[in-house]
Amino acid sequence: MNILIFNCGSSSQSFKVYQGSSADTAFPILSGKASNVATQTRANASITWQYQGKTVAKKYDLLSHCSAAEEIIEIVKEYRIELSAIGHRFVHGGTLFSQTTKIDAETMKKLQRCFPFAPIHNPNSFSVIEVCRQQLPDVPQYAIFDTAFHAGMPDASKQYAIPTDLAVKYGFHKFGFHGLSYQFVSAKAAEVMEKPLESLKLIICHLGSGGSSVVAVKDGASIDTSMGYSPLPGLVMSTRCGDIDAEIVLALIRKGYSPDEVSDILNNQSGLIGLSGFSSNLQEIIVEAEQGNADCQLAYEMYAHRLQIYLGAYTWLLNGSDAIIFTDTIGTTSWKLREKVCSQVNNIGVEIDSEKNKKAIGDSAELVSGDNSRTQIWVIPTDEESVILREVFRKL
Repeated sequence: MNILIFNCGSSSQSFKVYQGSSADTAFPILSGKASNVATQTRANASITWQYQGKTVAKKYDLLSHCSAAEEIIEIVKEYRIELSAIGHRFVHGGTLFSQTTKIDAETMKKLQRCFPFAPIHNPNSFSVIEVCRQQLPDVPQYAIFDTAFHAGMPDASKQYAIPTDLAVKYGFHKFGFHGLSYQFVSAKAAEVMEKPLESLKLIICHLGSGGSSVVAVKDGASIDTSMGYSPLPGLVMSTRCGDIDAEIVLALIRKGYSPDEVSDILNNQSGLIGLSGFSSNLQEIIVEAEQGNADCQLAYEMYAHRLQIYLGAYTWLLNGSDAIIFTDTIGTTSWKLREKVCSQVNNIGVEIDSEKNKKAIGDSAELVSGDNSRTQIWVIPTDEESVILREVFRKL
């Protein structure tokens, strides 16, 4: 069987085609990523993929995730790959979905009702599903939800301090995101640390080119995470504001902005692009900051500062962590950010090895902490697609 996996981020779209008869034996025959999809960056939109040992990179006009999906399907067809099933990462299932679901007409209606929960991600993923249903109508498709990993969070982490009747009536509680990534990375950490996952206390930083979050994992389970009811709160992100005073939202509405306009400001015009006015890409901002751009310097400082706050909070919550782990695009490739965040905190037992850190480029799990560090620091590339694959095989 050949199974196509789509992993739709806010500004990227990863894909893999696995071949095999089970999740344990399947291996990728085609893999790639569409980058800078419908985003504000100085870099060109492109798709890079690997097939039979060769790497191909091409520039495309990727004005939407829909257009990226169309190009990716064309790549699959060019290699004459016959598909048996398609699995989609769907960020937020709200209260309607709590497990992997086969996609049909009724499912599509319910998925549309989930748009407000994750206004950046869910419509994008939905558009990719629509493209696949149009171009590959006979191939069964499945939606796999990112929120499942955090479902067992303690109530003290999950609930908001608002009237209980409102919270229950409208389903207002913390859902958490990047669950597929955290599921893979936590298991991989246990493997490379050679300890049972159930015995570890981990802080995992999923720092993507679009969205970013942090999770505290104890005994293999999420006990708190930086994102909440939606993917908007928490860290400073590419175009999202992260944590802000809720009164700012109310003030904007009182000044005449509609809820949709406020949502657009906070989700699409804030974060790094809002602070810098230059780019939503942290790597580009770091380069510009080093050349003296004051706005980019502030954006970089705020990004790191907010991350440090969560690292400190979760270290306290866990009563010390066995490891701090950096994953996803920014987490695995930006050694400068890792060094900035993990330097000068040796008094709490965290010490990064500068040389190891610079050499870690994210192609494999790398230990980058110093010999005297009580907390290990790891760079571990994520593989959400393998988690999606396992879910698809389970349903098949």
